[in-house]
Parts: sequence; C-alpha cells; structure tokens
Amino acid sequence: MLGAVVLASLATCAVALSTGAVRPDTIQTIVEQGGAWSVLAYVVLVVVAELLWMPRMWGLFAGGVLFGPVLGALLSVLSDTIAACLCFFFARGTGRDLVSRWIARRPTASKVVHRLAEQRGAATVFVLRICPVAHYTLVSYAAGLAGMPTRSFLIGSTLGILPGAVLYPIVGDAALRPTSAVFFLSSSVLAVFLVLTVLWARRSLRDVGPSDTGFESPEPE
Repeated sequence: MLGAVVLASLATCAVALSTGAVRPDTIQTIVEQGGAWSVLAYVVLVVVAELLWMPRMWGLFAGGVLFGPVLGALLSVLSDTIAACLCFFFARGTGRDLVSRWIARRPTASKVVHRLAEQRGAATVFVLRICPVAHYTLVSYAAGLAGMPTRSFLIGSTLGILPGAVLYPIVGDAALRPTSAVFFLSSSVLAVFLVLTVLWARRSLRDVGPSDTGFESPEPE
C-alpha cells in the first residue's frame, strides 16, 4: 500500500512537471518570498494533518519540494516531533477516554497499544517509527495510552523520525527534476530503504505472536 502511494505521488509530480503545469524554477522561489510565514504555514499544516491521521509521507515530500532537502528535512523533524508530542500527551491526559474509544474501534491499533505496554523502551518506538508498518499518528496515541515513559518515547520517536525525514525531502526536492540522476538515485535508495525496514521489522518481531503486535495489517506511515 505504501509503495503504491509513493509511486503515485512521484508519477503525479513527474507528469505535472513534464507537461508544464508546474515550473520547478518557481516553486521554491515563491516559498522563499513568503519568508517565515511559509515556514509557519508548513509546520502548522503538517502538524494538523498528522493529528487527523493523514499519512506522514505527504508532509515529508512537500518539505523537500517547497524548501529543498536541508531546510525541508529540518522542518519535517520539527513538525513530526510537535505532532508526536501533542498526540502522546493528549492520550496520556485529558484525551485518554476519547483516544481509548478510537483505539477500541481499530483492532490493529489495540494490538499496538498492548505491544507498547509490554515493551516500554525507546527501541520499541524506534522500530515502529522507522518501519512503515504502523501509522505514525497511531504510534503516538498508542504510546501515550500505554503509559510509556516520556523519555523513552521522545528518544525512540526522534531517532525513528530521522531516516524518513532525511530521505523523503531529498526525493521531494529531486522530483522537481524528474529526469535527473539525483531523482533516480534518491528514489532507488528510498525504495530499498522501505523494503529493508519492512523485512527488518518482520524479522525482529518474528518470535512475537500476532495477538501481541500491530504488524499483521501494515498501514502507510
């Protein structure tokens, strides 16, 4: 599912550029003219989108397209961290009952909560973050609901965010030049990364029964 979404996104971008519907030499220039307001708008929109369970990858791609690979990566890390913390503390505090009802309607989500409740270390969050097998927002809510220590959540979440926050903006920026070698190379690296992380997640959790994890029905990050 995630691979199909990634391919569809890249294909749409390539078509828009090749037909002249979008001009690569103007996109980032327009954003630069917006200054701090462009940055603020991007961060707010990404945070809101993730709170509403939108796939994280859209914000990551957009960061690269709008701001370039370096600033796009930094803003992606900032946006992802803010969204993760809001979900985590909301589920731990005033929103616990509401989040519990959401989780109860999602069998896979309930299993993620149990997994985090049993293994409360940063490594568990890191695996869930880096591997595209559990929805980004779900992991944040589930960690808060499971009562995971704040320090473990922040460490695991931050480390798990970094690879995607670097790779996706690079591909997003390179997508403005769909015929370039950089685009081909970065897209290939991203595809290999996705495959390897899924295989790694399955192997690392091989000894865990399906009733204890949230990995039997992968969801796009």
